Amino acid sequence: MTRFITILLLCFCCQPDAFSQAADVQANISIQSQREEIEFIKGDKAHPVLVRRIIETSYICNSFRTHFTVAELFNEQESIDDVVVYVNGERDRSIVPKTDYYSASDIFYSDARMVYLDLPMEKKGTVCKVVFTKTIKDPRFFTQVFFTDNYPIAKKEVQITVPSWMDAEFREYNLASQDFEKSIDRKDPAKTVYHYTGTNVKPRKDEPDAPGPTFIYPHLLALCKQAHLGDQTVTYFSNSAEQYKWYRSLVLQVGNDAAPIKTKAVEITKGIPDDLSRIKAIYYWVQDNIRYIAFENGIAGFKPSPAQSVLEKKYGDCKGMANLTKELLVELGYDARLCWIGTSHIAYDSTTPSLCLHNHMICVLYYKGSKYFLDATEKNIDFNHYAERIQGRQVMIENGDQYILDRVPVTNFTQNTEIETRRLAIEGTALKGTAEHSYAGESKEGILSGIESIRKNNLEPALRDYLSESSKDYKLSNLAISHAEQDGEPLQLKYDVVHSNAVSRFGDEMYIELDFRKELSNMKMDTSKRTQDYMMPYKMHLVTETILDIPTGYHPTNLPAPYHYKHPDFEMKLSYVTQNGKLVYHKEIDFMQVRIGKKEFGKLNEAIDGLNRFYNSQITLTK
Repeated sequence: MTRFITILLLCFCCQPDAFSQAADVQANISIQSQREEIEFIKGDKAHPVLVRRIIETSYICNSFRTHFTVAELFNEQESIDDVVVYVNGERDRSIVPKTDYYSASDIFYSDARMVYLDLPMEKKGTVCKVVFTKTIKDPRFFTQVFFTDNYPIAKKEVQITVPSWMDAEFREYNLASQDFEKSIDRKDPAKTVYHYTGTNVKPRKDEPDAPGPTFIYPHLLALCKQAHLGDQTVTYFSNSAEQYKWYRSLVLQVGNDAAPIKTKAVEITKGIPDDLSRIKAIYYWVQDNIRYIAFENGIAGFKPSPAQSVLEKKYGDCKGMANLTKELLVELGYDARLCWIGTSHIAYDSTTPSLCLHNHMICVLYYKGSKYFLDATEKNIDFNHYAERIQGRQVMIENGDQYILDRVPVTNFTQNTEIETRRLAIEGTALKGTAEHSYAGESKEGILSGIESIRKNNLEPALRDYLSESSKDYKLSNLAISHAEQDGEPLQLKYDVVHSNAVSRFGDEMYIELDFRKELSNMKMDTSKRTQDYMMPYKMHLVTETILDIPTGYHPTNLPAPYHYKHPDFEMKLSYVTQNGKLVYHKEIDFMQVRIGKKEFGKLNEAIDGLNRFYNSQITLTK
């Protein structure tokens, strides 16, 4: 795929990230041609089979002078053998590649490195060609070939040469989304050559809240199975059993030290009498005390750090945190095991044995006939609650020399219930009263994690700012917080509130704003620009109720009719009713699924239009 820093890192524990080019630069650059030649070649005893990749890309300046950066990533399982640059057909030795560690916003330390260089586009029509030659030392780490780039490509070619002694398969994803031609040449019995050609290949378009790139962009998934080298057969991943065997070999090399782990497990659970509470205490301790980082490439992307090392350093990646969680539980006598899992960001399942199948590791606990999946990287989520990214996902569970395939349960949208209840009275031009909030599941996790990331040492001011949506007119006092920790209970917030300037008086009429939040009012999809499905962060169950004392001598007039929009994936219900001298406003918004397909954008926009008409209706009390 593209050699820009926006390369997708779809190996372990990684999300795609980019060194984004300015919009004007992206509009100014396009790719005349991009050719990638891939070939399996024989290596040495340590590395019997190598994968040679030569990536040749010609960039052209379409308008004005500019400079931009191209790069190629590698790690200890790969090497960059050569980088050659041509400017307008002449080799330019003054452009010297540099090497550095790769970093991204959510990765504090990484074993990934990059070779990068700055290309001068001196004027319109300038052509810079960059040729990277790269060697992958183990075919297991040759996983994908993407056909798209950050820039449009006039002509894209991919040629893969597979010698007869190599058993490899290439599965196609999303190729129908663009115009690609495929041919397979078997004329030479010593090799098979796969050739893909695309013209006018559209650039990648990074849209917020979109499905993972493997769901969207045309690419090949490489399944390297076996190499037959004379009387030697080298087995890679012909099936899931072989993949698990390799994983298992890495786990057996970890070298966990039971003594410090047992000491810490006993310390954490001291004075806790029952098993389930002890299990929860271990899980919550790892959540609260181990900082998540990411190691994502090469062996470090798949081999857990020793539990005692994670315990001592107080940080680890998902594998290290899963391993520590498991070992703490094991030392207390519980049946805990490691699990390899691919999050919802990834399109593959166990029918495609590849290192791209699993980008995450968690722990599973077998206890009294039940399974509990424990993902300690999910800060602030309660025991037996599951983040959307792992719900329904297939897991490979360690089971000695065997493995178990299972799935993480899919939870109902009500797991993430968020409730706001307000009881208000009118005082002059203000609404005054009390409010209560309840947040459960990922709703709770989201608010706590968000607040902690903003003001980690000052929870209450951050909560005030969040609840008021930074409005100077919405004043909170006497804020009481309960269950702001992982205890299986919803986060509870109670406070007194004065909402100034929420009431306007004209003669015998009062105009009132009862809903200043107006959730999802800006959620309409721009169907002229949006090209990808939309992903909610998690399934939603939002309930709001506001109870307003109607002043003596007044009654509501021109209340909006109840609004109800029902779709298989989402539902919205809003209404005003009068009961015993009170005006009751009820709002319920549910998203039962997280993925809204492009075909449903029209229905979603229709629902949001109706929602906004209801929000914008005037609430009038007449004397």
